[in-house]
Amino acid sequence: MKITNCPLKSAHNLHEIIVCPGCRSPDCRRHGFYPRKGFHTQMSGTWIIELVPRYRCLNPECPRCTFSVLPPLVMRYWRFFWPCLLALYQNLAAGSTPYHLAHHVWHVGREAILRAAALLRRLCLWVGNLYRELTDGRPLRDLAAMVKVLTAKLGRLELVERWRRHRYPRRFR
Repeated sequence: MKITNCPLKSAHNLHEIIVCPGCRSPDCRRHGFYPRKGFHTQMSGTWIIELVPRYRCLNPECPRCTFSVLPPLVMRYWRFFWPCLLALYQNLAAGSTPYHLAHHVWHVGREAILRAAALLRRLCLWVGNLYRELTDGRPLRDLAAMVKVLTAKLGRLELVERWRRHRYPRRFR
């Protein structure tokens, strides 16, 4: 399997304020990068490497010393970039089978598609509930449109942090 750098690079928003997830302090500085590999792309036999920035919280009272901020297209704990995940969601909604998607579209194991599909179901339910809550009960839209509205209302980092707290509640007790 060939490994390449990310073809889906998008410019990081340099004006986005980075806040520490431990203490919510904006007093942070870049600490370095680490490579994250293994992302799947459609119609290729390649894995993608993405550099993830690390930050150091300068608040001496903070329980976390360092933390990572995932680039805009990278989803936490998933091996799919956001556009690829949306494409997978649309393929599954159109009736494609996990077997077909695994062997003829994504070139991954069927289990990877099944895990992504299960996470997508949970994500859709959570996004729908959060969308209704933040938009005062407006009718639901497709996943990408709801995420776009939520990102505009909350900010990308806050939305990702809320998903993480929802997905792994025992880590935040």
